[in-house]
Amino acid sequence: MAYVPILKGKLGEFLALGEMAPDVRRQVLPVLEVVVGDSRVRDVLETFREHAWRQLPTGLSVAVDCGALWESGPVGGVWTGHSLNWLSEAFGAWLLPLIPVFRPGDPPGSLLEVRGVQRAHGQGALLRLDMRSWAGAPGTERSVRAALKRVRLPPEEVDLVLDAGFVSGDTAVTNALPVMLNALNWARTAPWRSITAASGAFRRSVADLSREHPNLLHRWDASLWRKIAGSTDDRPPEFGDYGVSHPVAPRRAGRATIPHLRYTLPDDWVVYVADRQASGNDDFFRISRALVRSDDWPDRGASMSWGDAQIALCAWQQRPKAGTATHWRAWATSHHLAAVTESLRAFGRP
Repeated sequence: MAYVPILKGKLGEFLALGEMAPDVRRQVLPVLEVVVGDSRVRDVLETFREHAWRQLPTGLSVAVDCGALWESGPVGGVWTGHSLNWLSEAFGAWLLPLIPVFRPGDPPGSLLEVRGVQRAHGQGALLRLDMRSWAGAPGTERSVRAALKRVRLPPEEVDLVLDAGFVSGDTAVTNALPVMLNALNWARTAPWRSITAASGAFRRSVADLSREHPNLLHRWDASLWRKIAGSTDDRPPEFGDYGVSHPVAPRRAGRATIPHLRYTLPDDWVVYVADRQASGNDDFFRISRALVRSDDWPDRGASMSWGDAQIALCAWQQRPKAGTATHWRAWATSHHLAAVTESLRAFGRP
């Protein structure tokens, strides 16, 4: 079973993708969202391109989601066109395969751009449907058919992602389930290349969690997928989530991030937030040691992923520095990718 992590296109996530073990790499189709916030679009794209060139492993196909950036106009510089085409040319210059992401409601010009990008890369495309605005099968079918015609692709060359967005709590899962099942029944009337049920459950901030103690946060996204899988007699959809991030990226960077560690377990995340005691970010050494000494540390320990190895080095202060928020996100994402793919291989569930 494939795993479709929807990740923010930041350095931490790129680092984690670049350090995936071969068995993890074979199982994932990452969707990378271009996150602009208050920054200049061209600066963000230049950084995104640089991270992709430096970090992505050779041959890894990634889906790139530029969202509404088409409306920002041509980017300028070495490559041409709007954001998606600009990145397409940049990826092509480095022989990196790119799968363009589109939505039925995208402007005609944006869909024409997707058409050109999928022709250039020959990787098909990925269609994201927002289940929070699911209009039911008849209305969706018309808009999807029109979008497919614009991008000149049959369903067989398109990965379909049914995205429930943020889910947290039994009520959210209960409300999302019938909508997802209805959409899944509709989706199965066409021969899509793949169908993924995705959602996210990690909270916006960890700042208000208790300090120096493990905080358990339930993985409601995994719970929703399991309910979907258990409610159908057909092959379950692929699993998608937002990794260890909230689905919505913060508008702007906040204050310096307090040292913390997000660690994926089968049903929960355990989150350690440091109480400021040491200079710099050295408090991360202490919370890493607390995790490694706990029952939540896996039997495979540091060998489970690159991120686990880095956490272990921090636990025994074998790194000169404890890293930054970017490193902590990279290590947490690395472990998450390994944990989810291992669970999907072993149990057929995240």
